[in-house]
This record gives sequence, C-alpha cells and structure tokens, in this order.
Amino acid sequence: MVAMDHIRLSYCYLDEGDIDGYCSLFTEQAVIRQPGTPTVSGRLELERIERARRGTSRSRHFIHELIASGRRVAAIGRLRTAAAELHFVDVFTIADNGLLTDRTTFLYTPAADAG
Repeated sequence: MVAMDHIRLSYCYLDEGDIDGYCSLFTEQAVIRQPGTPTVSGRLELERIERARRGTSRSRHFIHELIASGRRVAAIGRLRTAAAELHFVDVFTIADNGLLTDRTTFLYTPAADAG
C-alpha cells in the first residue's frame, strides 16, 4: 500500500528537516491535529507551521508499528527531542490517490524513574 510508504517517508522527511518533501505527502485540504496546538487546515498552513517549528527544534522519530484498516493507518512509535522522549500514536486518513488527508496525534510522556 503506497500510503504506508508515504507515512514512513513523512517521518524521514521530518527528521531530515525536508519540509517540502513532508508537505508534498499531504492533500491540499489536509487537517493536522496535535496536542497543545491549534488545528492546522491545509497544506500551505502546514508548511508555514513546520518551517517555523523547524527553526526551534530537531527531532527523531522511531516507528515501532503501522496498523492499517480501510483508509486509516495508525503509526505507533517514539519521538526523541532535545528536551524529552515521548511515545505517540499518529492516526492518518488516506485519500484515493494515496496522499494523507488527516493526521491526529496522541502523546504519552513516560514518568521519570523514581529510583
């Protein structure tokens, strides 16, 4: 399924800082939802937000599993930034042409070891 390749590639593009490549995987009307940030509507807005974000931080995604059902794909993994390591699930909706139309992110922050 080409969508699975697009999802894997999206994380590579983000980690490399290739915003043009990342945004090219989404439809013009894409909707992106992430905790603590306003909903992003449209590829142009996504590009603007990602370019601004890129200047402030670097990250690395580690994908553990992709699960597909119909037009939905869930990516389960970890995100490492300079400040933290988070676990995430991204749920994508796929268009007929294989582009990504929707991404909703769920985050979990593991508690620091007490001992």
